Amino acid sequence: MGRLSGYERAGVTHPQEAPLLREAVSLLFGGETEAEATRWLTGQGMLTPRGNAFRREVLHRLLTNPRLAGLDENGEPLEGWDERVLEPEVFHRLQKLYEERSEKRGKSREAYDYLLTGGCALCDECGPAMIGSRVHAEAPPSYKCDDCGTRINADRLEDFVVEYVLAELLKPGARERLEKLECDIEAEIARLKRHIEDAAQRDASIGELYGRGLMVKAAFLAAQKASKEDLRLSKLRLKQLEQMTDLPIGDVHDLVAWWRTAPHASKRGLVLLEIEHVRVGRARGSQVPEKRVLIDWRQPTS
Repeated sequence: MGRLSGYERAGVTHPQEAPLLREAVSLLFGGETEAEATRWLTGQGMLTPRGNAFRREVLHRLLTNPRLAGLDENGEPLEGWDERVLEPEVFHRLQKLYEERSEKRGKSREAYDYLLTGGCALCDECGPAMIGSRVHAEAPPSYKCDDCGTRINADRLEDFVVEYVLAELLKPGARERLEKLECDIEAEIARLKRHIEDAAQRDASIGELYGRGLMVKAAFLAAQKASKEDLRLSKLRLKQLEQMTDLPIGDVHDLVAWWRTAPHASKRGLVLLEIEHVRVGRARGSQVPEKRVLIDWRQPTS
């Protein structure tokens, strides 16, 4: 096992590293974040035992390691550890602080409503839908492609898209175009509802073919799986489409003012109605949305 930061060897603290780690813990108790404590350690010139610069996740693993306080995995004192980087009571207090911060971060995450998830924001590098994500627990919300890692901050992308959506709605004929789009959406909703209602009949037909020996088991199982996935995607699509209808903007004269106070569901519905997809490319040296984002506008079919 390699040397643990803060120790020269088991039970013997490192004269330079141990005081720095204790000070980093004091910073956390004082309200600083792990990222800030990591930057402070880096500024003091502290490296890991392998000679690498500290990263936030490396510091977190270290500070949640009970050996830092001379304890085993069960919280019992290790034999022969006459010196400790942290006293056990300080270590336990630090773990309690982590638990409290974790609970707060969890609530903060739940409170953020992404505007362009659910298949609207796509990765322009490799194609899949982007998901709501964060670089780490303390980072701001962002959109990420799970396949290639393309990422953009949520506020940067959403502000850019909203600005263009509102600009489109101020153009002549915008209201009439919205009405046509809503008619298209309502027609698709009706088709999807029929498709979902017929799912049981389609499954029964598949089962009947298999029961009569007209389908091998492998094909039967594949058809069942495809049918379930089709039903799942249809229900998801229906949920998205239903957000785009009955938007309360018919009599609104100042759309910008309306946007500032509108419920999130109404904002999302308006954006999804106007936009088919938002395609996000890699930064390539520029974080400016104009150089990374392409908007595919929804067009009426009639």
